[in-house]
Amino acid sequence: MPNPFSKALSNPFSQNKIPTEPPKKYVKVNGVMKLNPEYKKWKEAQDGGKPATTVSNPSQALPVVTNMEDHEALNDASLAAGGTEIPLSESSNETILMMQEPEISVEAGMQPDTMVDELGSILNKYEVPMGLMNKLMMLSEFDELEFMIDDSGSMRCSTDSKDSRGQIQTRWQEAQTRLKEMMEILGYLPFQEISICFLNRPLRISLKRNGRDPRSFLSDAYQQIDQAFQNGPSGTTPFFERLQESFARSNGRSVSRYFFGDGTPNGGIQATKGITNLLKNRRDPAQNPMTFLSCTNEDDQVEWMKGAEEVAPYCSECDDFADEAAEVLLDQGEALPYTKGFYLVCALVAAMNPEDLDAMDESVPFTKPTLDNLLGIANSEENYKHYFDCFLKAQQARPVVSKADEVKKHQKWRLHYAEFVRAPVANQLPAVQAFKQQLLQLGQ
Repeated sequence: MPNPFSKALSNPFSQNKIPTEPPKKYVKVNGVMKLNPEYKKWKEAQDGGKPATTVSNPSQALPVVTNMEDHEALNDASLAAGGTEIPLSESSNETILMMQEPEISVEAGMQPDTMVDELGSILNKYEVPMGLMNKLMMLSEFDELEFMIDDSGSMRCSTDSKDSRGQIQTRWQEAQTRLKEMMEILGYLPFQEISICFLNRPLRISLKRNGRDPRSFLSDAYQQIDQAFQNGPSGTTPFFERLQESFARSNGRSVSRYFFGDGTPNGGIQATKGITNLLKNRRDPAQNPMTFLSCTNEDDQVEWMKGAEEVAPYCSECDDFADEAAEVLLDQGEALPYTKGFYLVCALVAAMNPEDLDAMDESVPFTKPTLDNLLGIANSEENYKHYFDCFLKAQQARPVVSKADEVKKHQKWRLHYAEFVRAPVANQLPAVQAFKQQLLQLGQ
C-alpha cells in the first residue's frame, strides 16, 4: 500500500540520518491537517524511543494544538501547503484574554504576561488541546475541590493500570499516580481550596495557593500526598457515610467531588442505591458535580458507579487512561485526538460538561462548533469532515451485543451532516433528541 504521506513529505531520515533541526510538526494530507509522521519519528529519536504522542492512531488523528507555539507551527504548515492561517477557536481566545487579567493570573501563582506560556507548557507536556483551557478555568468557580480516597484493604490488590516503567500497579498506587497527575494540572490553575481525605483515617489534607507559584505549590502538595500514601490501605469501604458527611459539611458551598475507589461500598446494593439517590436528589448539582475515578481490574465491582453516572445529573465515571481511550475510540473514531491530557481534563471537569466532555460515549458526533471549541482551533470543513467520516467508520465497526448497540450502529448520522456542521451543540438537533429518546425507552 502506498504511503499516504509520501507526496506531502520528503524523507529527512533517509540513510538513517537523524536531522538536527526538527521537521515541521504538522502537515496537510489530502486537505486535512495532522501530526507530521516525520516529526513524530524525529521526536521519538530525540526522546530515546518514547512515543511522541499518546493518541491511538496518529496517522488519522486531527492535530493537537496545545499552546501558542503549536498554533504558530500549525499556521506555518497550512501556509506552506498553500492554505490560509487557522484561527484559534472562540473558547481559546476568550480563555487567553481571561488569563491575562491580573486577578486570575495571581490566583494561579503567575504573572499576567507569563501565565499563558506557563500553562501552555504543562498543557504541551500532557498534550492537552488548547480549547480545554476554557473547561479547566471552570474549577476556579468552586469553593472546594474534594478528593476522597478509598483506603480499604482491597486497594492493596493489583489493577490493570501500569506505571511509567510498564509495571502493574496496585490500586493504591494507581490512585496515588492519578491524583498527582491531576494535581499537576491544578497547580497551574486558579482554585480556592483542594482537600484530600480518606474513608478510614481522620487525616484531611488542605491545600491552598497562599501566593505560591505552581512549582512551589506542587512540591508541597506532592510531599503531603506521598507521605499520606506511605501508610498502606486497610479497613472497609464506608463511602456512602463519607459522602453524606461531605454534603452535610459543605452547607451550601460549591464543591466538586472526586472519589478514587475500587469496589462496592459497605452495605452492598443498598448502599449503592443510597449513593445513587443522594446524587440524583442533591441540591444544585451543577455546583456539586461528582466524579467517580475507578481503580480496578474488576469492572463488575464498579458497575454501580457507571449506573450512578447514567441517572444522576452532573456525574461522571472515569477509568484509567488505557480503558478510557479504548472507549472513546469505539464511540468517536480515530480522528478525535484523545490524548493523556484530554483524559486528565475529562477526569477533572467532564462531570461539569454534560454536553460535550461527558457525552463522548453517547455515540453522537460532536458538531463542528463543539469540536472547534474543544480542540481550540477553527477547523476547516475538510478537518471536520475527516472527523465525521472517522466517527461513521467507528460506528459501522461497532460490535452489537445489545439492542442499544444495534440502535447506535444503524443510526443514519450522515443524513444530518449539514446540521452537525452548523449547530452549536448536538443536543439541539431533532435527530439527536429522537435518538436519545429511543435509547432511553430501551433502558426502561
